[in-house]
Amino acid sequence: MNRFLISYIVLLSFLVFFESCKQKSADTKLVYELDSTYQFPYSILEADEKYNLKDELREISGLSYYNDHSLLCVNDEKGIIYKFSLKKKEITKKYVFDKSGDYEGIEVVGDQVFVLRSDGNIFAVDHMKNEDILSVKTKTQLNAGNNTEGLGYDFQSNSLLVACKGNPGINNNFKGKRAIYKYSLKTNKLSDSPAFLIDQEQIRRILDFDGYTSFSVTLVESINPSQGDFTFQPSAVAMHPITNNLYVLGSVGKLLLVLNPEGDVLAIVKLKRKMFRQPEGICFSPDGTMYISNEGKGRAANIYRFSYHK
Repeated sequence: MNRFLISYIVLLSFLVFFESCKQKSADTKLVYELDSTYQFPYSILEADEKYNLKDELREISGLSYYNDHSLLCVNDEKGIIYKFSLKKKEITKKYVFDKSGDYEGIEVVGDQVFVLRSDGNIFAVDHMKNEDILSVKTKTQLNAGNNTEGLGYDFQSNSLLVACKGNPGINNNFKGKRAIYKYSLKTNKLSDSPAFLIDQEQIRRILDFDGYTSFSVTLVESINPSQGDFTFQPSAVAMHPITNNLYVLGSVGKLLLVLNPEGDVLAIVKLKRKMFRQPEGICFSPDGTMYISNEGKGRAANIYRFSYHK
């Protein structure tokens, strides 16, 4: 099959898929709760506050809670950690930790800050309160084909959570799934197999994809297995500080998934495209307040704050 024909098929499939998404976005049902004992604890259409970001964070790609007054952010172009003040609503400090690159996730663990690059490399950043920042890079088994985008922290196992937007496995394993690995901060090693697997077919079944959408998804996946299945592609991951549930955000698919600690899907939340243009970051404060960041996509990027309803 020649390159032109492949490109045409991919484009056609995307058009079919996104047209279907437009139709489904008009549906009134946004939250699909799969456990009768679980209720999604956020009003996803009613943010308590919206923070508009300046051009430096137009490509914001990762978000982490730092303290009561600020969040830490990275963008997918520069090796800089940005400190964003929630009170002043602006960047108050910058920390250069490495050269330019595709940085996708950030997580604060104690006095350390970890940054994830899309090729699977993890940067441990120390001494942020001093002028001389120390940054140490660790290469994992994951690579650019896995397209690592989400970075969270599992405080129960003292491990980083690394979500793959692309290939779920290291050797083309786990077809039809999206994977999240654990990186132990005790051993500084990545788990050999995923700690969590998200079944794409289950998502399509729950959201009741029509025949055209299912066909386009299957077709593109057969052409480009690494990133073809655009039902759901994780862009951020965070563990809830109170319930220990896992929140997995997907810009591709415009979904927010909630998993229990065993990996079972508790809820699927459809994100309105008008509000969530390109959701790329998620984090929580200790009281359960949720923050979600959106890349600019030609406009100003932003961060939404949502109160936790127990």
